[in-house]
Amino acid sequence: ELFPCWMMVPNSVAQHLPRSEFFDLVIIDEASQMTPETAISALMRAKNALISGDTNQLPPTNFFRGLNDEEDEDVDEDIATAEESILELANTMFHPKHRLRWHYRSKHEELIAFSNHYVYDSDLVIFPSPHASSDSMGVRLVRTNGTFHKKINPAEAQVMVEHIANFMRQHPKRSLGVVVMNQSQMEQIDSMMLRLAEQDTKVASYIDYWAAEDEGLQKFFVKNLENVQGDERDVIFIGTVYGADPDGRFYQRFGPINGPSGKRRLNVLFTRAKEEIVTFSSIPMEQFQPNANNEGASLLKLWLQFCATKRLGEVVIESGSGGTP
Repeated sequence: ELFPCWMMVPNSVAQHLPRSEFFDLVIIDEASQMTPETAISALMRAKNALISGDTNQLPPTNFFRGLNDEEDEDVDEDIATAEESILELANTMFHPKHRLRWHYRSKHEELIAFSNHYVYDSDLVIFPSPHASSDSMGVRLVRTNGTFHKKINPAEAQVMVEHIANFMRQHPKRSLGVVVMNQSQMEQIDSMMLRLAEQDTKVASYIDYWAAEDEGLQKFFVKNLENVQGDERDVIFIGTVYGADPDGRFYQRFGPINGPSGKRRLNVLFTRAKEEIVTFSSIPMEQFQPNANNEGASLLKLWLQFCATKRLGEVVIESGSGGTP
């Protein structure tokens, strides 16, 4: 009562608080995802403001507005149109500005080296890893060789579920999150995991343990690319989903990754893990030739190369290289 601190979503601020300078300070977190018109309800009720966010992470989008079952979310157009955020507006208007350069999340250098190099201009201060040669730390690539048809890759989903189950049995005290590139594949893996949990007591025990541990803050999840900002887990499994169709043709279609904010979406995805990232991919690298102007697809190709070779920069990868299931 003496020092009130309220945490609210913008709509609740607008609906329930008086239209006055109600607070000494308002802090807007994850500000890259909030539009100015959404933020104004909180800003007008405070004497001071602190806008916190990363311009290299997700912008405000209309990704889920008007998206229905009849629409194809794997078309080349950017259906997740980016809008200006309150963070971008604050960058031009607010002073002083402070950049947080010390990276604390990753316990292995490989987990941040890629984004540090390609997104943050090697400007982050990162710590050398004491586990440089560990088999359970850093990044790894698993080739799944599945086919992509009607927005899902069944073979890749099956391989991922098998790896998820093995991880849960072998590492019950390490948290896990799974991220795939579209909603359809997310629903496919989620339903497969629900069925598996009914049959496998160790999988069920893992899910229950992390749902209760630390008030559920580290619970197991399966999400699509658009919903993972703000999450972190010990280990992240990434499914790229896309691949050749049943006739062997590979189309350079990556949904919103092909759009102007594709690079920012992938940067969020590649920085969620504290200990390890395992990427599962059916993309035929010999056919993967993104347009030079397509930053998102180009970054995805570089990521797959980095996971396979642990080297930054353009390299040639044989079609069968990478980790094994």
